[in-house]
Amino acid sequence: MLRATLLGTGSPPPNPRRRGPATLLSLDDERFLVDAGSGVGAQLVQAGLRPYDWPRIFITHHHSDHTIDLGHLLITRWIVGQNAPLEIWGPAGTRRQVDRLLDYLAWDIEVRRAHMHDRKPPEVRVTEIEEGKVMEAGGVRVSAFLVEHGPVKPAYGFRFEGDGRSVVVSGDTRPCENLVRWAHKVDCLIHECCEMAKTSWYPGCGWPTIEDKIRDLASYHTQPDQIGLVAEESRAKELVMTHLLPASDPAELCAAARKHYAGPVVVGEDLMAV
Repeated sequence: MLRATLLGTGSPPPNPRRRGPATLLSLDDERFLVDAGSGVGAQLVQAGLRPYDWPRIFITHHHSDHTIDLGHLLITRWIVGQNAPLEIWGPAGTRRQVDRLLDYLAWDIEVRRAHMHDRKPPEVRVTEIEEGKVMEAGGVRVSAFLVEHGPVKPAYGFRFEGDGRSVVVSGDTRPCENLVRWAHKVDCLIHECCEMAKTSWYPGCGWPTIEDKIRDLASYHTQPDQIGLVAEESRAKELVMTHLLPASDPAELCAAARKHYAGPVVVGEDLMAV
């Protein structure tokens, strides 16, 4: 059965209980990784995948908390001996980001090659995506759809279908009609729930007051009082919340979602399978 493992359910603020955004989709031996947040390599190992077998990667958008450990995945799988190209799918700009990442790693790669024999540098195969079918492998169809996370454009969510089951990963987005369409009757909707009322604020952080920060960030994330409406409108069979702030209370999040959605509600935890 097509399964999702929540490798990281956190957000930018460091949280010892939650790694950065990352979700592993698997059907038998076919695997797909959505985003590469902080600590994703260790979480993949915890989920039973050795670095040699780390899977293809799908990037929802280029905010740093979703891509910060991409370099770790790239270099580590090569260090342990994997020479097959690392496959990365992502929005426009992904190729440029990967080129810059390889430039950053170039010195380290060459120093390591000096100790090796007849070893080529790591190869990365980048595909920049548009909305629609992205690929199909191992009986799993992967589709991308646009979400609303402005000023980040484009930003995508992904729908995975295989073995009679479907899973949608929202990426970061405010409540979005296009997501509702793509998540119609999905078996499992893994949706961000970024409770900005629990955010922190410091002088000089870019917003003059905490109220200004909450209002701004809430304009491109989905709040607890909205997420149940999204699940209900999409007629999802199960709602799983992720991308949580350190101060968020799981019981409060569940209660907020259940005001508008009668289906099963799960507050995600790292390494939880759904």
